[in-house]
Amino acid sequence: MNTEPSFSERFADGTSSLIHQNQQVRPMLLLAVNHHSKIRVQRIAARSDRRQALKLAASNGTLELAGASAEIVSLWADTSPKTVELLVNGPRVRWLEVWNAWDIGGLETAWLGNSGIITESAEQHLTLHCSDGLDDPSFSDLQVAISVSNQ
Repeated sequence: MNTEPSFSERFADGTSSLIHQNQQVRPMLLLAVNHHSKIRVQRIAARSDRRQALKLAASNGTLELAGASAEIVSLWADTSPKTVELLVNGPRVRWLEVWNAWDIGGLETAWLGNSGIITESAEQHLTLHCSDGLDDPSFSDLQVAISVSNQ
């Protein structure tokens, strides 16, 4: 039995990141955005036995997708298109919050157990490797590429 504290227990004190197997793990990403920033999310892979989602929220603003606006957008791997483009709206918006979620018996869950994100920088995007909170950390539960184009 693993007696090491879970990621969520280690993040509970406000720690913004931790090191796991020589990789930096975060509970959430903050990406700099402004009014009219364009966000592109492309799903690379997601586990098929447990629903996975990428969650996005514009602090002090909204996200527009297909003519609809919302403060928080949930991109579920089994129902959203593989590639999604969103527009950030709000003159006071400065940050896009990004985290992963998963479904347990119809209940959306996030930030529990060994939930976390490892980022990999590429020339024009970040690749996010997400671990849902169940079992040992597995950063292949959800993988997406995300880019921000600021106007």
